[in-house]
Amino acid sequence: MVAIREVEIRNFRGIFYLKWWPRHGLNCLIGPGDAGKSTILDAIELTLGARQSFTFSDADFHRCNIGEPIVIDITLGALSDELKNLEAYGHFLRGWNPVNGILEDETASHLETVLTLRLVVRDDLEPQWLLYSEGAGAEGRERNLQWKHRQLVSPVRLGTVAAHHMALGPRSILGKLSADATQAAAALAGASRQARQAFADRGCEGVEPILEASKRIADTMGIRVDEVRALLDVRGVTLSGGAIALHDEDHVPMKSLGSGSMRLLVAGLQKEVGRSSIFIIDEVEFGLEPYRIVRLLDSLGAKTDDGGQQVFMTTHSPIVLRELSAPQLFAVRTERKVTPATTFDDLMLSPEAKVTTNFVRHLGVSEQAQKTLRACAEAFLAPSVIVCEGKTEIGLVRGMDLWLQDSGHRSLLARGCHWADGAGSSMIERAQLFASMGYRTALFMDSDVPYAAETYAALTQAGVDVIRWQDGFSTEAAIFAAAPATKISDLLQIAVDWRGEDAVDAKIQKLSGNRYTLNLCRTAFAEDMRGMLGQCAGEGKWFKDIEPAERVSRAVFAQAWFDTGAAYTAPVTRLMQWAGAWAVPGAPTAAGTAAG
Repeated sequence: MVAIREVEIRNFRGIFYLKWWPRHGLNCLIGPGDAGKSTILDAIELTLGARQSFTFSDADFHRCNIGEPIVIDITLGALSDELKNLEAYGHFLRGWNPVNGILEDETASHLETVLTLRLVVRDDLEPQWLLYSEGAGAEGRERNLQWKHRQLVSPVRLGTVAAHHMALGPRSILGKLSADATQAAAALAGASRQARQAFADRGCEGVEPILEASKRIADTMGIRVDEVRALLDVRGVTLSGGAIALHDEDHVPMKSLGSGSMRLLVAGLQKEVGRSSIFIIDEVEFGLEPYRIVRLLDSLGAKTDDGGQQVFMTTHSPIVLRELSAPQLFAVRTERKVTPATTFDDLMLSPEAKVTTNFVRHLGVSEQAQKTLRACAEAFLAPSVIVCEGKTEIGLVRGMDLWLQDSGHRSLLARGCHWADGAGSSMIERAQLFASMGYRTALFMDSDVPYAAETYAALTQAGVDVIRWQDGFSTEAAIFAAAPATKISDLLQIAVDWRGEDAVDAKIQKLSGNRYTLNLCRTAFAEDMRGMLGQCAGEGKWFKDIEPAERVSRAVFAQAWFDTGAAYTAPVTRLMQWAGAWAVPGAPTAAGTAAG
């Protein structure tokens, strides 16, 4: 069964230039809207598909630049003997190095023999399909795959509408399931004849005046017709393959099944047919409940990593991501930058030039990558990620997000920013992992445990913005160091609600050497209690979960932002600036809300 070794796309829709080396088995593309995920799937289908009647327009060219042709190269490996036939394709056979992904124009013993199929569309909008190799191109040789071979490599695309697969049509998977299509054709021809005979035997009421008038006029005009009868037209009742459709036990057409059910059925049929080893499915979760998503993924080889088929799919579902393994995940990114014109000709066209960069990044095969995928699936679906040291930091960020929403401003989520659990000691690796895949990444962490300068330098080098509490504070220490005195009792009440009054009181007495009690801290708070309370909160895990930390952020600091100390407001302001929520440092509105 053939497999795609390399995808190279130029000047196609949102993609200026992209080269990608997919893996065997399942390849799941993720990324924000307009990143190019569906464009990659379309490029594969258009280049390899047996249907060569697609109508291109100027909009299919990147930025409508028809001056540069669309060029899509799909390189196929695992070729059958037919596709490696020297007489048919010898001039176009190439060598592919699986170690470094480099294509050679000549085959060799240490290289895999491959064929490159090319689709070219120029300004006349007429697509051209052909085989490509540098040597053959230099010699002016051109040819395409034979039709029977193109049918072998043509991918099956499972779209949002799969009803046509429920009938024996020319593009239906049911047609491929039958080894002998002539029997179905004979049955259809017989059915057509039986329909005409049954109609003739029964007759048609109400047409007698028409028949009489037709016979009279024919006689008048000298047209010899002995009898005029109303019968079914021979061509009018000719049944095509699409007339044979699947029905259930109640004779209800299976075309009426829900879109998710049809997707499941077609996926199973495709595996049974096995005629094509390349499978394309956009938004795999469409129309399916979680348990049926898992079933579909199983049929696509998500767990077995089936080398007999190659699946290309996209998703926006964290359920899908949690069912996948890290090697199966690829992030698609499109970056657009505006650069000043550098030549006079460029200046005449525009004072600024937009440069598009497209790339696909692999999640990797490490154990940490798999753990991050399981724990932070939602974050992989956002353009920007805040990796939080733990659940306390996640709660603080969520509280700020809810504060923004309460105030009528755009939330962090609306700005394409999601949080991820750094799981304490794993936060450095997780932040670097997100950054390596092209995510805009920030790390929100304590500063009470120092890291080596090389660690921070490596994070900066990877593109991670590190945001920490100042003065060596833990999160709990920063909370009590910065909270207004009038809000200390509110913080203590959150701790009591979460940990219990006796536990909070015992921790305060123990760490203060019985100098203070919970009641005293509530009713007679003194400034010298701040450090002790911060230590109690840390050791007692008063806010070590999302819910209590969210209340701290939303119900305490959001309500007294201008009275809160810089130990808390400075890092949080910087984080909100990074997320795009605040334009300038410390810029909440007069009502105490963040400026949107």
